[in-house]
Amino acid sequence: MFSDVFTTFLAARTTPEDLPTDDAHVTVNDAVGAIAFYYEKIRGIAEYRDEHLVRQHAIRRVLGRRFILTQSTDTMAMGLVKELVRSRYFRNQTISVSKVHTIQALLDQYLGVLDQLRMRHILTDKDQDWILFMAACAIDEVLSPTTELEALVHAMYQKVEPITNLQGISVDGRTRRVQLYLSVYRILLKPDVHRTEFFLLKTLAPHWTTPGAMSVEQLAVECYDLRKKIRELIRHPLQKKLMGTYRRFRIPFVVLVTVLRSNGEAIFENREALAKEVSRICEGFYNVYKRKLHIRAIRAFVYIFITKMVLGLLIELPYDFLTVGHIALVPLLINILFPPILLMMIAFSAKFPGKDNTASVLQAINEIVYVDEAPLVFVPQNIGQKKRRVTLWVVFSLVYLVLFLGSFSLLGYILKLLHFNPVSGVIFFLFFCLIMFFGVTLRRSAKELMLLKPKPSLWLAFIDPFLLPIVQVGRWLSFNVSRVNVFVFIFDILIELPLQALIEITEEWWSFMREKKDEIE
Repeated sequence: MFSDVFTTFLAARTTPEDLPTDDAHVTVNDAVGAIAFYYEKIRGIAEYRDEHLVRQHAIRRVLGRRFILTQSTDTMAMGLVKELVRSRYFRNQTISVSKVHTIQALLDQYLGVLDQLRMRHILTDKDQDWILFMAACAIDEVLSPTTELEALVHAMYQKVEPITNLQGISVDGRTRRVQLYLSVYRILLKPDVHRTEFFLLKTLAPHWTTPGAMSVEQLAVECYDLRKKIRELIRHPLQKKLMGTYRRFRIPFVVLVTVLRSNGEAIFENREALAKEVSRICEGFYNVYKRKLHIRAIRAFVYIFITKMVLGLLIELPYDFLTVGHIALVPLLINILFPPILLMMIAFSAKFPGKDNTASVLQAINEIVYVDEAPLVFVPQNIGQKKRRVTLWVVFSLVYLVLFLGSFSLLGYILKLLHFNPVSGVIFFLFFCLIMFFGVTLRRSAKELMLLKPKPSLWLAFIDPFLLPIVQVGRWLSFNVSRVNVFVFIFDILIELPLQALIEITEEWWSFMREKKDEIE
């Protein structure tokens, strides 16, 4: 007999909006689209991003460009959708015209809010960026509904809510539910901060995703308070604790929905067949994730290598000539080769789970699906706030500070022995920290497959205090300095603007010529 959690998920995973329609569909020229497709592939090298976030950011990029350049917004939706189809984010003739009308209504609403804020002289660049990102997320969900995934979020929430025990953390019941639901959403869908904000936006204020439900004047009035509330929810200290606890519970739900997509509901009537299918899918996941990890590492290798070559030619070589009159070959080669090679070593040494993890995933799926399965995986989770004495906290902070300074001092001493100058040394520091953080992020994809708790490692316990400061600096750099991407600027301003204009003109010309041929026939 199926559990209430599984039954509710089956009922909610498909809605009428997911079903095909008989409407007319958007059509573009495939030959012209090939140019846009290959441009997006090349651009992807210059701007590394997780695969599931690429389309969302492409919509934001196209929307921002068309918002700036288009005088009239009446046909913006059709132009945006055609550009996405040309770039093959969606297949040709699969997006209905009715969806384009829905997108146009959303654009009218979000751009109307921008106009209201501008009229009141309170619009900032950050406000505009946020509203355009919310519009991009709303458009993405219209074009690619997340009905099934959000039903899966609700299923996971229903499963973990009863086993969540907060100890020493004082929050009211509503805050507990919201924080737990939000953490489950972030664990399962792995959204960036913009998609997370949009999820909270449509949850707290659904009228923002329902054109006409509220006037743009009213939306503009509540905009700032709503953004503040969303930021507070995301930054709540309980978020990190919940995500840290339940992140490893993601894989059973991902495997569950994959089994359902591949076999339908009937397979859950046969536990033996289900066990074989879960084993097959888990092994496939391990192989696919390993391959994806290696591909991501190679892409990052190419990007970092090219970036280092450019920095070497533009900064390090001129500095060497100006200060010492010749090229410092050893520092230059180390700066170019060491970071990408280190990244490849980190990525290719990642360990992936085995059969014991697969057995645990099967057990978790049985607990989700069947009402009579004894809980061995979904057992009570105690989430508490560790309280340390002030004296102990001060001592630990001082020790960590010493390790922080010691790690960078040792690294600086080694670079000095290798005759690095100040410029080449700073560049090495920047890229080394970024590589360490990026390497940790890459290896995390292997950990996402692990349901079993990792075994403690004596080696990691020894090395972590020295590497953690470097990784933390890399994290800070990745969210700040690395946002200044010269290559992305070149693509957006010098290449994409004229290329997209040329593509649209070419497609219009071919459409015109086709009409002329039809007249002859």
